[in-house]
Amino acid sequence: MSTCVAIAVITFRRPALLRGLLRSLQAQELPADSDYAIRIVVVDNDAEGSAAQVLAEFGAGTPYPIESVVEPEPGIPFAREKSVELCWNDDALIFVDDDEVAPPGWLKTLLTAWESSGADVVTGPVKGNLPPGAPPWNHYSDVHDSTGKHVTGEELRKAYTNNTLVSRRVYHAVTPGFHTAFRYTGSSDLHFFLRVYRAGFRIVWCEEAYIAEEVPVGRTTLRWLVRRAFRSGSGDTISRLLIRPGAVSYVLVLAYASARVISAIGFALTGLLLGRKTHLLKAVRRFFSGVGSLAGIVGINHDEYRERHGAEHAADRPADNSPHKSPDGSLNGQRNGQVNGQANGSADRAGDGRGAVPGDLAGGAGPGAAPVADQGRSSLADHPDARLP
Repeated sequence: MSTCVAIAVITFRRPALLRGLLRSLQAQELPADSDYAIRIVVVDNDAEGSAAQVLAEFGAGTPYPIESVVEPEPGIPFAREKSVELCWNDDALIFVDDDEVAPPGWLKTLLTAWESSGADVVTGPVKGNLPPGAPPWNHYSDVHDSTGKHVTGEELRKAYTNNTLVSRRVYHAVTPGFHTAFRYTGSSDLHFFLRVYRAGFRIVWCEEAYIAEEVPVGRTTLRWLVRRAFRSGSGDTISRLLIRPGAVSYVLVLAYASARVISAIGFALTGLLLGRKTHLLKAVRRFFSGVGSLAGIVGINHDEYRERHGAEHAADRPADNSPHKSPDGSLNGQRNGQVNGQANGSADRAGDGRGAVPGDLAGGAGPGAAPVADQGRSSLADHPDARLP
């Protein structure tokens, strides 16, 4: 019997980039003597269905069939969760972003690593292609290039949805997957994979299974770097507090954030004394990551994905760098009957994520002090995401 693997893509008003990704996926080869059934699942997070024209270009006769659906609820978590729902019966799914291009051999390498390692999750690096005229600091920083950070076979504590294979047993156990608290801020993938690791699943790195990403001009500025560092720090804090609420977690998060700020000062001094630009950039990222971690304690985050990136690609409408990826709207149909009991059992086993999100982040609120929740609307605690494993 064939091993069924779905490549899950979420997109939002970026036709040219989506077209480039799909072309690169259709050109992929499979491991020799393997028996894989590959398909591509596209979730369009634009209620108007703007991806339809591009998808129509990939009709019958393509190597890998494409299934598409519109997820009208805006936000990364809803689109991502819809992807999982559509891939529920596949043996594995591979998350990629719509602004990426898979080089020759990428799929074969990723599948081979999955087979040989026996891991539950296999993730690889993303190598950014900088636009012409990008400010020089981009060439000194690894913010757009995660190659070389780990070695093949290294076990990790987290992953992201930009180049990652996830076995079915993982997304059947850790469900719902993507928390609506991260609707526009990002980090729903971090939150998911932190829970995956906590549930005892193995996450393994494959350096050779790299994928390329087109970096828009808007993401080459120091202003963006500062905001991204802040958002990443805040998202990390909120993820950890959702997973394990309580006084001990607050103390650990505070210690971590303080350590980031202190280490930033060390990197800055070293960079100034030795003239190392890489150290100065690390200092900037660590400092604002630490500040973001502190802000996350009180529920403050940056709504990065409300902004539109990629407008520099003339054929695309303005959009955010990473399409609105999404977690969970609702679990229905066949999936609902399969996982309701399992999800509750997983929550009892791990004891995570039962509390409400700090402040008003459940609605995708942006930066600022968190107001008292509107008592007239349903609490996040009533949402299935509040019962995360």
